[in-house]
Formats: sequence, C-alpha cells, structure tokens
Amino acid sequence: MNESDPAHRDPPRSHHSTAIAVGLGALWTALWVAVDWWQAQPDPQFVLDGTPLLAWYVLAVLGLCALLRWQSKPAPAFGQALALATGLVPLPLLLAAFATAYLNSFWLLSLSLIAAICSVYYLARGLRAFTGEPQFMAATLGIIYVLGFIWITNALDVIPDVWAPRESQAAASGEGPNAERLLFEQPDRIDRALEVMDPRPSAKPRSFFLGFAGVGDQKVFAQEIGLASRVLAERYGIHQRALSLINDERDVEGAPLASVSGLRYALRGIAARMSLDRDVLFLSISSHGAEDKAIVVSNAQLPLNDLTDEDLAAALDESGIKWRVIIISACYAGGFIDTLKNPWTIVITAAAADRTSFGCASDRDLTYFGEALYRDALPGAHSLRAAFDAATAAIAARERSEHIDASNPQAYFGPEIEAKLALMNPSP
Repeated sequence: MNESDPAHRDPPRSHHSTAIAVGLGALWTALWVAVDWWQAQPDPQFVLDGTPLLAWYVLAVLGLCALLRWQSKPAPAFGQALALATGLVPLPLLLAAFATAYLNSFWLLSLSLIAAICSVYYLARGLRAFTGEPQFMAATLGIIYVLGFIWITNALDVIPDVWAPRESQAAASGEGPNAERLLFEQPDRIDRALEVMDPRPSAKPRSFFLGFAGVGDQKVFAQEIGLASRVLAERYGIHQRALSLINDERDVEGAPLASVSGLRYALRGIAARMSLDRDVLFLSISSHGAEDKAIVVSNAQLPLNDLTDEDLAAALDESGIKWRVIIISACYAGGFIDTLKNPWTIVITAAAADRTSFGCASDRDLTYFGEALYRDALPGAHSLRAAFDAATAAIAARERSEHIDASNPQAYFGPEIEAKLALMNPSP
C-alpha cells in the first residue's frame, strides 16, 4: 500500500491543531477589533465595557467544537475540532458586519444561503480529513447550530463593541461647542448644499429629497438618513436634488445641522428650485419621538428646540411645496398624521401615536423601521404603498419573534399624490 496516499496519512497532531486554533482565534479577534474601529469612524475611542461580551463568542466556538466531536464517528481530537470551529468564524462575522447593513433582504438571504452551503462543505471536508470518514450529518448540524447562535445573538443584541465614536471634547468637559458660531453659519452651509441643485424648470415632474437626522449622540439616525437618501434617489430619480440636515456629535463641522430653523430655511431653498405645481418633495426624518407629538432634536450642547407636528406643518406650508411624501422614523410618530395629511401628501410613520418603535440603539446601523422600509422593501416594491405594507408585515413578524409590543406603523396616502407617483415612477 502506498503510504504517500493522502487518504492513508496520519491525521494532523492534536497539539498542532490547538496551536492553529489559538492563532486563528487571535487573528479573528484582531479582525473584529479592526472592523469595529472602522465602523466607529471618524474619531473612534476604545471602550472596555464591550470586551466581556467576547466571551459569548468564545463560548459559541467551544460549543460548536463539542457538537462536531459528539456527532462525528469517529470523533476528531479536541484540537482538531477546535481548529475547524475557529476557522469558520470569519464568515458570520463578515455577514454581520457588512452584509446586514448594506444588502436588502433578497441579497442577504441569497448570500446567507451560499455561505451556509460553503460552510457545510468546509466542515464536512475538514472532518473527513481528521477522521477518515464522511461526516455530512455532523457538518449540517454544525451549521444549524451556527445559524441558531446568530439568531439568538441578534435577538439579545450581544455585540462586543470595543470602539465607539468619541464624544466631542466639549461634551466630555461639560462645555458645549461654539454654539453661536455653529448656529450662525448654518444658512451658509445650507446654501452651499443647495448650489448643486439645478434651478431650471422642467417640463416633467421631478423629485427632491430633504433628510433630517434629529439626535446627534447616536449614529443610527444619521446612517438611516444616508440610506434613505440613496434608496429614494435611485427609486425616484432624485440624483443631485438632495439635501440632508444631520445631527451627529462625531462631526458637527460637516453637513448642515438639523434644527427647526434649519428645516424651515432648507425647505424655502428647495422650494425656490422646484416647480411647485408639479415637483415632489420626499422628506425623511429619523430621530427619537415623544408622546406629545414632537421629534427630538439634540446635538452636543447646542440649544435646539424639538420639532412638533405644528412646526413641521407650518414650515411646509410656508415653503409653498404642494406635493409631499413625509416618512418619519420615530416613536409615537403616528401623532403627526392628522396634522399633515391632505390629498397631496403621503405620511408614513414608524409607529402609532401611542406606540414606540425599535432599533434606536447606539450600536445599530439602522432602526427596525429603516431596515424594513428603506433597505428591504422599497428597492423592489411596485409602489410606496406596497413597500409600506411589506415593511409593516416584516416589522410585525420581528416584534412577535422578540416578544415586544407592536410598534404598529401607520400611513396616510393622499389620493392625488399616490396617483402622481404611479405616473412618475412605474414599478421596477
């Protein structure tokens, strides 16, 4: 018998495999720290509070190792099974870090299915190399275990963030930024952002976008408005006719800041570039909400007022913009509908007037509503109403699975503008 035949070679020594597993574990931990650092840009700071959660993932790897040994006949050595389990870590890590934030549900499901198939193949080949026998069942159960772990981790929100956006030095010292200077220069910032919009009238109706990220100490709102701008621009042909007012304590010197006065000024500037009798404004708001019909507005120590339903209605009416699509991602946002609705307006809200919405945590990229509507439903929906219905169903299913009170998203579709959008943007 030819002893050089790979099928008859002795399996790798267990102590070598254990060393490989330890090395891989250190490498994947460094990779996670690097990814977390990148996501906390532009000014990350190391936080010790998140490091104990890494033990949750160590426990998961050890559990997978035990499962592979238990289901394999014959069982591989501990070090061999540990090396296999540790080698699988980057796939769910990269899916969690990048794919869930940037892909819609179809592509995320497709990529996850491909990843699962590749993972089964990887485990089956590895176990066969270590044991000399086919181990398809053990490999399949291993992947089911991994999927279950990912689901539980998502439900419990066990994210070991070791980097976080640095709070502004002024906030850390108890002093606000130069509020007078910042607020004084906001009209100039908005004017510069408006300069890219083409003011020439068009024979066909056009779409414009205005974003409003209300709370600056959580990145989720700024990131949600960024996604809304991209998705709506692609779906409704907005292109360069977009402006976002962003409160983000990581950077108060960049985009125009979100404030009630800034919203009024921006609406007037956009209206000056619109054909008010036919062009459509998409207004996307993402923030915390209050039961007294208000959107929370805050940024570092700046003296900012919250945005009430009456403030928003008055700002829109003063601008003269007739055709409006208003999407509000905030708790209790359904309280805005009665004040804003008319035949030429669509109002979509993340929650009913007496309900909270979910997903506003500092370590999230999008709220539950933002994921369901902007990321998953809208890109492929036949209409805005269809996107809302799909998002509402997805949110309800998620809330039921997590055993939390339903947010009950609400919408009002003005008949005139719904018919107008159908003509402007046929289904994809």
